[in-house]
Amino acid sequence: WPLCIGANITLFLCSPPVSCCEPQVIQSPKSLVTGEGKISTMSCSFTSAYQNFYWYQQLPGQGLTYLLTASSKENVTVLRFIGERLDDGKRSSLHIADSQLGDSGSYLCAVSAQ
Repeated sequence: WPLCIGANITLFLCSPPVSCCEPQVIQSPKSLVTGEGKISTMSCSFTSAYQNFYWYQQLPGQGLTYLLTASSKENVTVLRFIGERLDDGKRSSLHIADSQLGDSGSYLCAVSAQ
């Protein structure tokens, strides 16, 4: 796990390996270092049609925690986490407002394909 020093926050995005030619979930950036109080933004895209994007957080030494669902119809805000649907419905962004040291960890997205 990353070591956070001072006011820096390290956020990692994870995506599972996929085989060729199947629909893929792609997350970016691979890692993100930010400061306390800043807005942190990460993105997820899917190569095929979807119904919802699901965002999860995994803090060091803990299991996955569900954060929110960004549907094809609306953006969602849960506490400091904002799930946004982008473009043609194949991309989503997760924004963390007022980033805190306790936000350091891995962030994952998943989709429910149509």
